[in-house]
Amino acid sequence: MRITAWGPLLRNAGSVCFVLLAISQCSAQTATPANQRNLVRISQLKPDMVSEWLSIQKSEVNPAFKKAGIATRTVLETVLGNPYEYVSITPMGNFSELDGDNALVKALGKDAAERLLAKTRRCIDSQTLFVSTRIDELSSVPKNPASIWVTTRYRAAPGMGTDYEAFLKSDVMPVVAKAKAAGKIAGYSVARRGPGADTRDRTTVVYLNKIADMEAGTPLTQMLGADGAAKLAKKGASLSAVVELVVRRRLPDLSY
Repeated sequence: MRITAWGPLLRNAGSVCFVLLAISQCSAQTATPANQRNLVRISQLKPDMVSEWLSIQKSEVNPAFKKAGIATRTVLETVLGNPYEYVSITPMGNFSELDGDNALVKALGKDAAERLLAKTRRCIDSQTLFVSTRIDELSSVPKNPASIWVTTRYRAAPGMGTDYEAFLKSDVMPVVAKAKAAGKIAGYSVARRGPGADTRDRTTVVYLNKIADMEAGTPLTQMLGADGAAKLAKKGASLSAVVELVVRRRLPDLSY
């Protein structure tokens, strides 16, 4: 695990810095039950179909989701990462929900749902769907939805998932909590990836109000200084490795 400043990351796409978030946390930003479980859908869109996909989500998919009883939905666009990539996050209760009809079928009926799905499929190059469970004791989400999600995905070393979470709890999150209390970030969260993804992965999110806030550096660097952050990174280096760091923006017109 490595902890560096955000600034050099933006200037050097080949480097990776330690950031605590979202997603990938990916998790909902409203008050939710302990260890909220979510369905996370990442869609890579065809460049010439982005506008159509966005319009379909706003005018047809969201009304159907609301009619089906889906209480919240967060839609994110990728700012730094894969171009034309969008993330949709909806709450999930029990796995038994996957046994019945999906939300579109419940709201529209089978035939109308299939027609809507066909319209959305024309816009998509590729898609992945997985379960993500937020770890509430390692999270403090903003009271009001934040605009920017700085999402880092870590892969715990084999057999070290519990140890990595213990390290986050004892050494990392207290510092990040102080950064939030000092107003340096809007909030943070940690989530475990489940079925549909690599279950060794942990997604951390730092919530910001604007991308410019990244110039100040990571929460750890701001609170501990470069040397202190480096020492913490060295302590956790045997527990996990960075898979990716992505910056995403919440789309208020598509989120509710």
